[in-house]
Parts: sequence; C-alpha cells; structure tokens
Amino acid sequence: MENNIIAVDFDGTLCENKYPEIGEPNMELIDFLMNCQLNGDKVILWTCRNEEQTKAAVNWCSEKGLVFDAVNENLPEIITEFGGDTRKIFANIYIDDRNVSLYSCREKTSMDLWAENEVELACEHEKSGDDGDGFSEYGCACYRSALKAFNSLMEDRHSGIGITKNILNRLIAGKPLTPIVDTDDIWDAGGSFEKNGEKSIQCKRMSSLFKHIKEDGSISYNDVTRAVCVSINNQNNTYHSGLIDRIMDEMFPITMPYMPSTKPFYVYCEDFLYDTENGDFDTVGVFYVITPNGEKVKINRFFAEKDNKFEEIDIFKYDARKEAAEQLKKANVQRGAGE
Repeated sequence: MENNIIAVDFDGTLCENKYPEIGEPNMELIDFLMNCQLNGDKVILWTCRNEEQTKAAVNWCSEKGLVFDAVNENLPEIITEFGGDTRKIFANIYIDDRNVSLYSCREKTSMDLWAENEVELACEHEKSGDDGDGFSEYGCACYRSALKAFNSLMEDRHSGIGITKNILNRLIAGKPLTPIVDTDDIWDAGGSFEKNGEKSIQCKRMSSLFKHIKEDGSISYNDVTRAVCVSINNQNNTYHSGLIDRIMDEMFPITMPYMPSTKPFYVYCEDFLYDTENGDFDTVGVFYVITPNGEKVKINRFFAEKDNKFEEIDIFKYDARKEAAEQLKKANVQRGAGE
C-alpha cells in the first residue's frame, strides 16, 4: 500500500481554537498522526500562524510526541516530482476544521432535501418527548450521524446505492463481505483455548466464529451470534443460550466456505424453575425456529437440568414439571397474600 502525505491544520484541529494562544490538545488526532508516521506516512503542518507562533506550535507538538516532516512547505520528493515548488502544499489527505465536503458544494437533490427534513422532524420528535434524561440529545446525534452516512452515499452519485446499503449493513453487523474459507491464516485471533481435549480457535475475520478440533481430528464450527432465543411468553424478551447454540449446530451445521446471514436464527423457547434449589430456571422447551430466510422449522425438544447439565426429556416429563412449577407458583402467591 502506498504511503500518504497528510497536511494538517493547527488551531481548531490539533488543538482547541484559542488563537493566538494554544488551546487544549486533540490527543486523539495527535496519536492518530503519530501512528500514521509509524506506518510510513509523512505529516506536514499547514497553518496560517506567523513565524514565531508557528515555532511555538511546532515545539508544542514536539512535546506531545508529534514531529513534523515539513512545516508550511512541500516535501523534497514532491518538488522533484513536480519539477519545482508550488505555492499549494501537496498532500493526499488534508485535515482542517474549516474543511468543506464536495457534497455541500453541489446543488441538493429532492432526495437530499427529503432526508434532511426527515431527520429534523425526527429530532423535533425526540425533543418533544424529552424527560430530562439526555436521551433526546443522544437520539438527535444518532439521526444526524445517519444523515452524514446518507450524504456520503449520495455524494458518490452512482446508481448502486442499494448495493452499497447492503454492503454497509454487513459491515455494521460485523459480517464478512466474502465467504470465509478454512485456511490456516484466518484462525487464532487471540481466542484459542483447550477444554476436555478439544481445541477451540477464534476466527480473525469474524470474532464470533470458532473452529473446534477434537482429539480424533474431527472439526466443527460454531458462530456464537448466529442464534437468538425468543421467549414464547414474551417476544420482547430475547437472550443467548449455549444450549440453543448446540441445537442449531446440530440442525444447521456450519460448513466451509461460510457466508453468514445478517439475520439470525430466531429460536422460540420457554424456560421455568421446577426445583427451587436450581436458581432461575432448570427446565427448557425449544419449540421452533425461524431461519434467516423466513422458514419456520419445528423443533419440539425439551430439557431438564441434572448435575449442572441439561439432559433431554420427553414432552410428558416436561408437561409434568411445568404443571408442578405452576402449582408451586400459585401456592407461593397465596402464601404471600395470606401473610
């Protein structure tokens, strides 16, 4: 990859704008530029400060660890390439608090105006419901961030905005853009561990994907974000379960190459407590799953906890445990009402 030349402003950019004084440092940007230099990029200070003020700025940056490759002048290799010096500082990237995007310099389309109006209406709606918890301000910031992303897509001015949206959705969801293939270079992202003779290795391209190697050499894969449990008694209640992961891996085993969907498997379950010695719940019913493509698949499997593990039981035992749990619940309610 070619290295970049970065021209960066000082007041309002590398530091808070307190001109002619020097404001508080923007350490996030300073650290970013220092890392860029470590990767081979070159950084030019590009400022309107006079000679003495510029020296103070250079010294101030040096104290923070940022040493410039040039100050208000082109790099020697650029002068050589252009056959002479130029008044404009050449750079691949310009960082300045007064930057104006190309998007803002073109005539807005009806789609641009519609999106801006929708965001403003949404922000007004947030503010009208403000109860003093600060959520309206946070909500408006989220809407405006979405508008920036929308504007960026519109600025590209190509007809593939729908395709771009799908690509962006995959990136936001943490899903790879191309199928994952089982090659040695994609495993062990710092998440390798062994248990009961089985080695599990994390995928570098997708942190939720693991490869499991048993002692006999057999291999399986597990994506811990693939399944979402949904309570059949309250569909707003969703959660994750290792038991459900295992069932999905049995029913829909992951094979390579693997191209995960942006939609999960929604697994509809019920859990309750049969024995009060077992904590929150000790009995689970797994009724059906809605696959990422919208297909409903019956499961009807039932489990009870024994020795800190879930063992499969039949529906008759499940129903008996459920009835006993409901009777216990009623008795507790009546006892509480009588006290």
